[in-house]
Amino acid sequence: MPIYNEAQLSSYVDQIFERLRAIENQMAAVSQAAGVPYDRPGAGAPPEVVELAAAGDRLGAIRKYRELTGAGGEEARKVVEGL
Repeated sequence: MPIYNEAQLSSYVDQIFERLRAIENQMAAVSQAAGVPYDRPGAGAPPEVVELAAAGDRLGAIRKYRELTGAGGEEARKVVEGL
């Protein structure tokens, strides 16, 4: 079983996220062509939350989402996970 260092794991995770974004883009295009509404996960998240999540501060993003929206922890976690 291979052992990966942090840089390798980070690279793999980045590749997975890139593929996931491509899948979501394709899903949005297919949904639009079919006339079926598709809301991307986290589409309504405030810019401050998106920025924190993009910087890798998931916990900070969850806290900020809760602060700005009054949402509960579970809802905030789901939104941030969708970013």
